[in-house]
Amino acid sequence: MFRRIMLGVIGVLALASQVNAQDKWGVNVALTPSWQSGPGVSALFGANQTDLHGSAVRIGFVRGVDVDGDWGLSFVNTTFAPNSTVDTDVASCSRGTCGTFLRTVDKTHMTGFEFHQFQPLRTWRERVQLGLIGGVGLGWIHGQVQKRTVTEAGDVQVSTDAGELYPPSKSVVPLVRVELAVAGIIVPGFKIRASGGFGMPGYHTFNIAFVYLIAQ
Repeated sequence: MFRRIMLGVIGVLALASQVNAQDKWGVNVALTPSWQSGPGVSALFGANQTDLHGSAVRIGFVRGVDVDGDWGLSFVNTTFAPNSTVDTDVASCSRGTCGTFLRTVDKTHMTGFEFHQFQPLRTWRERVQLGLIGGVGLGWIHGQVQKRTVTEAGDVQVSTDAGELYPPSKSVVPLVRVELAVAGIIVPGFKIRASGGFGMPGYHTFNIAFVYLIAQ
């Protein structure tokens, strides 16, 4: 299935590259120093409570125009900070609260690919842009987490695969983000973009991207 998705994305990119011959190819490096789960994410995780946080890095290629929008495909590496938690199947019981409680440890992370696009809404003096960023993709969680199961009979704590952080799949996590962005065109072909907004698995409190379009 992953192969079909990647072939489909490559096909879309190839088609899009023919639409505007004036577009330039370039590279994109984006850093998210801090992100955390927000409202509504628990429902997507099939959990009662989600408290995830960490950082992320995106590296990939883009195609676009200096004073217009751009789109591209990036490799994503998302780190989960230690002691991030996901609580599922929580219910009252004779022992107080029963359920399954997951907690991240060191080196828990997620890698994947994301198709993203920046669409400017307004541009001032061909230097400053206000716009939106949209992205979709797939990620895979790696590492180990501590799993504590509380039942009427007692507590059981084990180390298990980090994929259990996302109960609906336990393997593949959908990546989605919608962010409001402000970009500054420093010199022709090079822009710096700051953004923030909702994402999956969490919303980004701050995201900064460096986009360099190579002159043809």
